Amino acid sequence: MGPDFPATVASLGATGKAILAAADKGLDKGVKLAASTVVAEYLSGQSLKRRTGHLARHVQGWLAGPLHGIVGVSDPSIVDSYKWLLGDEQMTILPRKGKFLTVPIGEALTGAGVLKGEYSGGLRSIAGGFFVRSKGSLLFGIKHGKKGKFRALFLLVRSVFVQGSGALWDGVNDSLDDITGSMQSEIDKVVET
Repeated sequence: MGPDFPATVASLGATGKAILAAADKGLDKGVKLAASTVVAEYLSGQSLKRRTGHLARHVQGWLAGPLHGIVGVSDPSIVDSYKWLLGDEQMTILPRKGKFLTVPIGEALTGAGVLKGEYSGGLRSIAGGFFVRSKGSLLFGIKHGKKGKFRALFLLVRSVFVQGSGALWDGVNDSLDDITGSMQSEIDKVVET
């Protein structure tokens, strides 16, 4: 709408107040639409692979003030520790205790990529588990029977570099026409009456 929009509308008196209210109503609809675009287009496996879906369920659009819409995750949320994945931030994850991070792989994961319950108690709780060094990597796994095949369950690494997906920026940017269209539609209703 431009930086002069509020001042221009304020000079119109009562009609201006109605136009501002309509613009806010349209912006509210627009940011909610943008949030659904982020979830549908950028959190459905393309930019950020879903695991439990918590992050996608917490993306929303809301008004923070007159003509001030926000698309994101509101505080506090159960996804606070990893909502940064929606932006373009980069992070190196280091172990809190010990030398290695244990990254679940293979049979330790469900089809959705979530750690299976029987392996959530830590490496010491896995009966018959042992370490193997393979091609410079340290693996932890199990072997069923004496002639069974080794099944890697965890990859042990010193750190993991993670790049955010940029899903929020991309989704909102793709929705700009929808947001302004929604605002224009609500303003047109006031102007036409």
